[in-house]
Amino acid sequence: MYLCIKEKLLNQDQKIKGTESSRRFLAMLLIVPLFMGSLTSYGYAWDQLQPSQLTEGSQIRKAFRAVVSTPRSWTVRVRSNGKEASLGAIVGSDGWILTKASQLQGKITCELSTAERFEAEIIGVDGKLDLALIKIDAHNLPTVRWRSASDPKVGQWLATPGLSMSPVSVGVLSVSRRSVKPAPGVLGVQIGDAEGGALVKSVLRESGAEQAGLKAGDVILNVAGVEIEDANALSSFVRKFLPGDRVLLKVLREKEELTAEVILTDPQMLIYDRLREMQKKMGGALSRRKTGFTEVFQHDAVLRPEDCGGVIVDLKGQAVGLNIARAGRTKSFAIPANHVIPMIEKLKLKKYAPYNPLKDTKEQTVSTGMSS
Repeated sequence: MYLCIKEKLLNQDQKIKGTESSRRFLAMLLIVPLFMGSLTSYGYAWDQLQPSQLTEGSQIRKAFRAVVSTPRSWTVRVRSNGKEASLGAIVGSDGWILTKASQLQGKITCELSTAERFEAEIIGVDGKLDLALIKIDAHNLPTVRWRSASDPKVGQWLATPGLSMSPVSVGVLSVSRRSVKPAPGVLGVQIGDAEGGALVKSVLRESGAEQAGLKAGDVILNVAGVEIEDANALSSFVRKFLPGDRVLLKVLREKEELTAEVILTDPQMLIYDRLREMQKKMGGALSRRKTGFTEVFQHDAVLRPEDCGGVIVDLKGQAVGLNIARAGRTKSFAIPANHVIPMIEKLKLKKYAPYNPLKDTKEQTVSTGMSS
């Protein structure tokens, strides 16, 4: 079988010899045996696949349609203020949906694979896992079929279902379970001391501060209900939060007090400006919150940040975890199923309250999962 596949690919390669595509074809020879072995073990026949399904991204995803035919019915598209925010997984037939918390903001709506749309309410949030449980007014929905007794093995094919017939992305498990150390959240401003607060000297491009409308010359007086005395106090306090957390600021601008909600940024994405631009050109944007997870497994499926929050399935269509972050060009994280499942009932009981930057510091620290 391997020689047959190799011959077909080499024949195709002769037609495009000397191009960048030819190098990609040769690289595929290393992957195809694993790909074909995995599919045939679950009832696929290699000769049912067209040559393009071995070499083109969209066509490769089509080869996995049978894998996600059922899981797509558990999947929803979550929108915040009308824009795509994340995917979600239906975990209760009466409208319970699990998704990625730090992507949510404003009015939340969900679209099902049936094209039905519903308004959603945030019920509970766990900041440590970056999970949110939301609720829609629907009944008799299909729910996730979990595989929690064992993890997939390194090298095993995995697929991320969306709402369409083809999966959003496919890839292989790269690294087994591990923890990912937290990175501190930052506002994205260069600061100095000012009377009664911290002076904004400049605002970094593509930071949460820029998106919130902060400007050079602003004086930050208060963050999340805590008065700020100087630049050092501001820096120390903000570092208690994670990238993706939202904090409410009181700002003095030309003798007028304003408020601004800032989504904290990962410091690496601000410090390494060239790296960020290269990442965008080569593989797209990364998730705001992609660190600080107690246990995740890593796979190489290419996901947009807006495609995290839904399940990732094995070749039997069983959910082995929940995609939680796009962390690199070919690095995405998923929380294993046996960590996700216990959180569902806890979040239903509102054990973890939604993050509210207007509450006092102690309550915020609990709701975001941070230690002071």
